[in-house]
Amino acid sequence: MLLLCLLLVAPLAAVELPPLLDYPNHLARMVVLAFPHDPVLSRFYAPHWRLVPDLGIDLTLPPLMHLLPPLLVGRIGIGVIVLLPVLGTLAYHRAVFGRLHPWAFGVGLVAWNQAMLLGFLNFTAGLGLGLLLAAAWIAWRDRFPRRTLALAVAGAVVLFLCHLMGLVTFALLIAPYEALRAWPLRLAAPAAVLRRLGVLLCVFAPPAGLYLLSPLHEEGGAPDFRGPAEKLAQFLVPFDGYVAWLPVATALVVLALAVTARPHSRPVALAALLVAFGLFLVAPFGFKGVAHFDTRFIVLADYLLFAGLAPRLGRPALVVLFTLVLIRLGVMTSVWSAHADDLAELRAAIAPVAPGSTVFLASVPPEGNPAYWDSARPGRRLASGLRLDVHMPALLPIERRAWWPFLFDNNSQQPVATREPYRSLALRVGTMPDAGALPAQDLCGFDDLLLLEAGGAPGFADPRLTPLVRTDFAALFRVDPAACGPLRAAPPLSAGTR
Repeated sequence: MLLLCLLLVAPLAAVELPPLLDYPNHLARMVVLAFPHDPVLSRFYAPHWRLVPDLGIDLTLPPLMHLLPPLLVGRIGIGVIVLLPVLGTLAYHRAVFGRLHPWAFGVGLVAWNQAMLLGFLNFTAGLGLGLLLAAAWIAWRDRFPRRTLALAVAGAVVLFLCHLMGLVTFALLIAPYEALRAWPLRLAAPAAVLRRLGVLLCVFAPPAGLYLLSPLHEEGGAPDFRGPAEKLAQFLVPFDGYVAWLPVATALVVLALAVTARPHSRPVALAALLVAFGLFLVAPFGFKGVAHFDTRFIVLADYLLFAGLAPRLGRPALVVLFTLVLIRLGVMTSVWSAHADDLAELRAAIAPVAPGSTVFLASVPPEGNPAYWDSARPGRRLASGLRLDVHMPALLPIERRAWWPFLFDNNSQQPVATREPYRSLALRVGTMPDAGALPAQDLCGFDDLLLLEAGGAPGFADPRLTPLVRTDFAALFRVDPAACGPLRAAPPLSAGTR
């Protein structure tokens, strides 16, 4: 177990800012929370603490930034978070089966799943804590009922504050256990059944009340359901990575071993696995302002595949399983080492940005220059095609103390608010535009413009912009303060940016 944990955190030594999509944005918010009275950043942002079920890293990491550099604190946090579901899987497996089978250590294959690579840190932490708390419940519920109840009541509130999905995980894992314990008593001792139900109400009533008080309860929006093809593609989400063939190979090996190696299970674990998989099938992609909502259930289901099954594996199967773990981690370490070059180029590009500046952002997307993206460093997107680079400019507030329009400040998800007039400026910008759409953008209120993937637009030019620094990954331009509004006559774009 110690060896597996060391292997899983080893890639974090390869780069200061790991290429996890949302992570740089989260890190910038934590810097704001850690230093709320910074004379520059406090002009842009203010802590705005609210009762939202998504506060795991916001409550734990900012205090550490007074002791260690923010980028180091971030990597320590990532290391702890990626290990929580691994340890939770092993603990749950042991609680259910009474011992650890070698199969359970195959959880290393899904530790760096797509949700983790997209930077869903609070979700991953909540998932791990939910597995650990469920393991404690199953192991101690009938041996130490009062102490277990006290632990579960406190733990359920912690899970709610960390991430709502952690609470869902805990409920999903202990509900089958309680149902299987209560079913034989339904006729002989109905009072005992009612007592078990009352215990569950004691555990989940406090977080239910907190949810009703949270802004997320009032969040609207219609669910976003995707087509069957996209749902089918999500079966590879737990195994996603940087090399196209590796997720498919990993999924096939895991499925083959799980089905053919005479697996045995316990009803409590099998029921939880089937329910998690069923929720994935019926859940929407987007819900209450949260994207990849159904993705979270397929990730949970794959953790439960290792936590709730125990195939009898021979030595050749074990060698294949752990060779795959090493290959996946080796590929990740190589990609992250190369990503250090992108990070260096971004730092070179933003070096002229003065503290207190406002920076507009644009990019060259894969559809804007496919040939460039095919030859780009693999750390910029996953094998599934999802981009990983769009939040790297969060280094602007972290290292340059400048403002950019895309800090996560959703009222129902983050404890930070953007001050005026910057909030109105961010709302005017909306989403990050493509380089080809820049002539139609109003650049009023911005001091600089940062272009991501600048090597994909070698002919990019705009009369309102003065080039300052150009690297392959990013280019910085100074905005003419006298040029407001979109260009009246957009210049023709080069073939590279069209």
